[in-house]
Amino acid sequence: MNALASDLAGRYGDGWYGGSKYAIEIYEKVEKLARKIFNTKHAFITPISGNICDLAIIFSFTRAGDEIVSIPKEHGGYPLSFKKFERRFYPLPMKDYVIDEEKIEERKVPLVLIASSIILFPHPLRRIAKKFDSVIAYDASHVLGLIAGGQFQQPLKEGANIMIGSPHKSFPGPQGGIVLTNDDEIAEKLAPYLLFDYEQGIGLIDNPHLNRIACLGIVMEGMNGKHHAKQIVRNAKYLAKCLDELGIAVKYAEKGYTESHQILLDFEAFNYFKKLEENNIFIDCIGRMGVAEATYIGMKEKEMEKIAHMMADVYKGKNVKEEASKMAREFYMSIGNII
Repeated sequence: MNALASDLAGRYGDGWYGGSKYAIEIYEKVEKLARKIFNTKHAFITPISGNICDLAIIFSFTRAGDEIVSIPKEHGGYPLSFKKFERRFYPLPMKDYVIDEEKIEERKVPLVLIASSIILFPHPLRRIAKKFDSVIAYDASHVLGLIAGGQFQQPLKEGANIMIGSPHKSFPGPQGGIVLTNDDEIAEKLAPYLLFDYEQGIGLIDNPHLNRIACLGIVMEGMNGKHHAKQIVRNAKYLAKCLDELGIAVKYAEKGYTESHQILLDFEAFNYFKKLEENNIFIDCIGRMGVAEATYIGMKEKEMEKIAHMMADVYKGKNVKEEASKMAREFYMSIGNII
């Protein structure tokens, strides 16, 4: 938080500008940390959002009019408008928010973009890599922290050429983006869109927001990735189990509910979502909820059970606003962020 609010918020970080010695040093250290944490050869930490990462890939490996294979938003896919960028969309077959490997058909396309907003279980990347002779990009925005901690699939080892993400979900950093690859040729094609290029002209990134990069580095230095990621998954599974037992239906009990930080309610949840919001408990309007932040501030299974009981009380029409606020305040104060 101090880094985000520091003098770096108004500084540039490129050698083109004078006075950038320490900015460049910060950038290089964070880039090195990113390569180490994700065990990759190349890491781009300049993107200011995950969406910019998606666009960098689309512009690097496709042209106007090309077809891109991806996950339809109706089945949990990231709702990027391919049409706005003059690309055509071809949907992957889906089953329970996971790509249906039995129905994947070979198709000649330049890019397969695996981007999920609802991601409870791993996608069959090895099967996809066999079916498509294409650049395969995996958008890990939601599960980036789980991947860093070795608790989810490992896209770059399972057939993906590129992994991107926004490091502020299961990865406990600031909003922004990161692009990772082990392929020299792919990194070379991405660089003009992601790095400052005075000679050829600026691509998607001019000022990469140095305060955000410094904050990301601090998080990377201090994170215990494996332990944190394991607790996130344990919390998600336990919260789902407790809710189910209390009569709040959760999807995929037969599959253990989830393998990520997300769980999904098994009913039309909009009215319930509004009631929870009135009681200072926040989920998505479609019934999607995640435990990443609760885990980051120190909550474990005991707290998941308490949250499940509060949610069940709200379902029954009770008011738990003060109880929920008190619980959150205690945990945020314990890490120094009073809200």
